[in-house]
Amino acid sequence: MYKLLVAEDVRTVREAIVRSIDWRALEVEVVGALSNGEEVLEQLDVLAPHILLTDISMPKVNGIELIIGVLQRYPDMKCIILSGLNEFEYARKAISLQVLDYVLKPVDPEQIQRVVGLAVAQLRKEEEERNGLAMAEQLVREQLPNLSGQMPLNSIGGNVKKKKLVDQALEYVLAHYMKRSLTLNDIASHVGLSEKYLNQVFKEVTGTTLNHAIIQIRMEASVKLLKDPTIKIYEICDQIGYTDQDHFRDSFKKHYGLTPTDYRNKFL
Repeated sequence: MYKLLVAEDVRTVREAIVRSIDWRALEVEVVGALSNGEEVLEQLDVLAPHILLTDISMPKVNGIELIIGVLQRYPDMKCIILSGLNEFEYARKAISLQVLDYVLKPVDPEQIQRVVGLAVAQLRKEEEERNGLAMAEQLVREQLPNLSGQMPLNSIGGNVKKKKLVDQALEYVLAHYMKRSLTLNDIASHVGLSEKYLNQVFKEVTGTTLNHAIIQIRMEASVKLLKDPTIKIYEICDQIGYTDQDHFRDSFKKHYGLTPTDYRNKFL
């Protein structure tokens, strides 16, 4: 469940928001409904919300000041603004503060449900990306050859430098393998080498090519995602950085001898 905190100084509006929406259906729990921004900032660490739904016009600390304070402490929090028509331009400017969206008063439960649903979708996607990164890190530890063990015994100082370059390349891959636009040139530029020399160093240290390592990371990540039947094949394809399902299916079948669908049906 994702936690939602409401900040609204008008009690009837505040109560209507809490009572008029089936929050559980959105996988949301309302952890608080407070009357001003000052109260929110005081209780923020205790309530630990993922989403903030706040009015703009509130006493003591208004919505804009509140959002600034919240994002300084929790930059990943999803903030949604409630505003009247006379505050519309003010609300639009708040988008520059990384506000996810705004809802005009009078409160429309369906509109609030829509934007909170959008926040939940973004939170879920970010969580999946973090999980994918964690899986890839585990993969590197478990599947790739031991970097130190692969280093030749001569020129120890030079090999330590090469190992460090390989580590930097792998860290970049782990952080970006989900992106469709990832290229060897991107990785080489990150570590300050040419593509050719980086490939040479990477194979010397690990015993495998950098391109093979990227594919291996993506394939192992896809296998773990396939174990969750609620994640669709096209979503897995997108999450591991493939441009289309056909390419993903062909790569997966070449790697494991089965299509992703066949693998899921066989092992789940």
